[in-house]
Amino acid sequence: MKKVICALLALTMVLLCAGCGSSDNGGSKTPSGVYYDITGIAPDETLMEIGGNAIPAELYFYWMTYNCSSIEYQLLSAYNYYGVYDELVNEDNTIKWDADLSEGTTVGQFALQQAEDTIKFYSTIESLAKEYDVTITEEDEAAIEASHAAAVEELGSEEAFEKYLYQLGITQETFDRVATTAYLFDGLTDLVLQEGSPLYLDEADYDQYGVYADHILLSTTDATTGEALSEEEAAAKLETANDLLAQLRASDDPEALFAQLADEYSEDPGRETNPTGYIYTPGTMVQIFEDTAAALAPGEISDVIQSDYGYHIILRKDLSQGFSDYPDQKRTLAEQHLQSIIQLEMAQAEVTRSEKLDDFDLGTFYEDYIARVEELLPEEETTGGDTTTGSTTNSGVSGSDAAGNSDTSGSDTANNSATNSGENG
Repeated sequence: MKKVICALLALTMVLLCAGCGSSDNGGSKTPSGVYYDITGIAPDETLMEIGGNAIPAELYFYWMTYNCSSIEYQLLSAYNYYGVYDELVNEDNTIKWDADLSEGTTVGQFALQQAEDTIKFYSTIESLAKEYDVTITEEDEAAIEASHAAAVEELGSEEAFEKYLYQLGITQETFDRVATTAYLFDGLTDLVLQEGSPLYLDEADYDQYGVYADHILLSTTDATTGEALSEEEAAAKLETANDLLAQLRASDDPEALFAQLADEYSEDPGRETNPTGYIYTPGTMVQIFEDTAAALAPGEISDVIQSDYGYHIILRKDLSQGFSDYPDQKRTLAEQHLQSIIQLEMAQAEVTRSEKLDDFDLGTFYEDYIARVEELLPEEETTGGDTTTGSTTNSGVSGSDAAGNSDTSGSDTANNSATNSGENG
């Protein structure tokens, strides 16, 4: 049954990415819905205000269940696959929400903070969009409608779609709100890229968010087995690396030679898709790689360094040239900049919480939610099959992944993923 419930949460996030549906609850004057059944709080009652932006109970509680599902998945995956966090897991494979995750913070308290940070993140996008007059486009609306139609087709009917929404406590209004916010993030990112706009980021300032570097990697592990090479084989790799570095130091055009030598000698499996190097954000590559590249000026070449992957020679490259080589990555870094603006706005926003949340216990709420959905969705009525528990953690929320991949989100995603995939260091 738990798999079915997590699949429902996953489906909602997919559909939120897609767009909006409909629900008969949205126009009802009488309070109703899964969350009302659990808490007795009307769906449209304001539970938080963030810089004057009201967050109704339905939206608030949705993010609570989403983040609990995400954290539950992460902890259970670590426990079941690696045998860790056993102190946080009950014998029936459920989470001990009142157990300490860290000193002075229970799992439930952590989940609550993550969920409220997610709410603040989305609310701040809405506030910034209003401030800078950003709205969704006709193209966005068309994408929403097309995705909604695809979701209904996958579920089998509009009625089935509405049933899923009801079981998740999501009305049309809330559904539309989250989906629209995702596209607003895209519109705000456009302003970061638009010269003359109040959010514009000069190209010279992008290096605070990303680094462009190429490297020659001579691997000290066997490509087939993953086992470490013998001392003799590793020593031969080091000798080759030192020889390549000597050639580069003696060259009149070291950058051109670097490209030739990298194409010939580098054993980085990502080079095929990243033939001129990587644009990456801090926290992506192994630490010694990032530290070495950060100490170089554009055009400079490092000495031979060693990581767990092998021996590297690194060329720091000009980020502006990187945007020519990988044009999509400028937008990726623009999203990073926008997220830094959002984080600052979140920190400065005045936040008020309803007194009804004073004694709110998220772990108990989530368990009550699970029990209520089990009542609404008997096992024999499910059609999800072997849906992977917790797949919510891998689903995006937005037209652009950045809106859902904020560090403030409870989802298991990372802002600092490499903007180009390949060898991680």
